[in-house]
Amino acid sequence: MEPKKYILDKFHEHVQVNFESYCNRHGVEQDHSHLVTYMIDQNLIALPYLQKFVILQEYAKLSKEVPLYTKTLLVETLAHKFNISVRTVWSILKNAKR
Repeated sequence: MEPKKYILDKFHEHVQVNFESYCNRHGVEQDHSHLVTYMIDQNLIALPYLQKFVILQEYAKLSKEVPLYTKTLLVETLAHKFNISVRTVWSILKNAKR
């Protein structure tokens, strides 16, 4: 088995076992919503990745909902909405195109 596949399989195995324990400990159902919460709580998904994903998704959504907004206005709206700098939003958008 190739090393990357083995690591992914072991990761999946450990997440599954630990997520089950987490749900039992917190008395919650094992569902997708709680899995995401678990992964964030365990720092398996770092804040910069969450931020990048949300900004890109919200930018795409706002672009469709309000097509008259300029890119600058969209960026400023997102920066304000998520309490991050305009520069950070620009950087996320710029790096996403690579």
